[in-house]
Amino acid sequence: MKLAPTLVAAWHSLWLLQKQHSEPAWARVLVCTAVAAGLGAVLMLLAGLLTGLASDGNWWLVMAPINLTICVVIANTELALFRLLELALPVDTLASLDNGAHWSMTLLLNAIGLAGLVLGFVMSMLMLAVTSGLGLDDACQAIAKQGIQVRMLLFVAVIGTANWFWWRLRANERAQRQQATESQLRLLQAQIEPHFLFNTLANVQSLIGHNRPGARQMLVDFTDYLRVGLEQLRHADSTLAQELDMARSYLQLFQIRMGERLRYSIDADQEARAATLPPLLLQPLIENAITHGLEPKVEGGLVLIHARVHAGRLEITVTDDGLGLDAPRRKRRAGNGMALENIRARLRTRYAGNAALSLTARAVGTHVAIHLPYTAQP
Repeated sequence: MKLAPTLVAAWHSLWLLQKQHSEPAWARVLVCTAVAAGLGAVLMLLAGLLTGLASDGNWWLVMAPINLTICVVIANTELALFRLLELALPVDTLASLDNGAHWSMTLLLNAIGLAGLVLGFVMSMLMLAVTSGLGLDDACQAIAKQGIQVRMLLFVAVIGTANWFWWRLRANERAQRQQATESQLRLLQAQIEPHFLFNTLANVQSLIGHNRPGARQMLVDFTDYLRVGLEQLRHADSTLAQELDMARSYLQLFQIRMGERLRYSIDADQEARAATLPPLLLQPLIENAITHGLEPKVEGGLVLIHARVHAGRLEITVTDDGLGLDAPRRKRRAGNGMALENIRARLRTRYAGNAALSLTARAVGTHVAIHLPYTAQP
């Protein structure tokens, strides 16, 4: 795991309310601690300027550890409180809070933030009292002499005011970004529609040439498949269950052409099947596995489709035991080859870098995996 991308992702996740975070907890704590230490240093400088102690080296030596301890404990207390909030509330409520569409949501988040500030301050005072060997009253009096009240008043005023405006501005920004994202997704989805239609019709045309007796049933199956496929493309979201049903129909169409040379297996539990995701992610992967891997292979082969949910993320894999990535590529039909880039673009636009498609060569065949955040249909 690379440290820098992990910490960047953890920084972004600090500002998102969601049930599952793909970033490790230690990264979120580390980023939160670093931000608190930096903010503590700035607030200490402001307090020193206001009290005339900024040029006193002894004051810095005495108060820096105390100030940083208080800020770090407060910041991680806030992190813990918001994590408890994420675990306690249903997904829909979290989404409403995260969007901050109403002033009451912003007020609630600020109230939780101020509660974390007070609780964190009390906990940090207890820690300082224990570590200094003084009683709590003595520790409070000693710290009070160094002007900690000034810093705390500054901290409360700055954090409370900044939070209010931050969440309101963030809600407006998210609404604008959501509109832009939806427009981009509609454009990308419109690009794949003719590709989907053209390639499927071309496959059926070739199937008819190889199996005239089964042409009628094949066209019936194709009509049902096409109806479902085009209907799904008209929506921003599909479910994995719908995608797998389409995949099964698509594989059955190919089986009419390839017969026993094509075998397949679909494995996904109910939790994975309930996942929501952009439509038509699987069909291009299956098409590539058959067209470039299994169909040119004399004995054909096996397509394995597997889906699982792990640590709040959905993983979908399509594996084949065909000729592999190093085999000579078959001549592409017009419009073929853009599907993988379209999938990557849709994932990038929809999930802002939190989803990926990977293509890996195996000893025999190819392995394709899609990783994206798990969200379930209510």
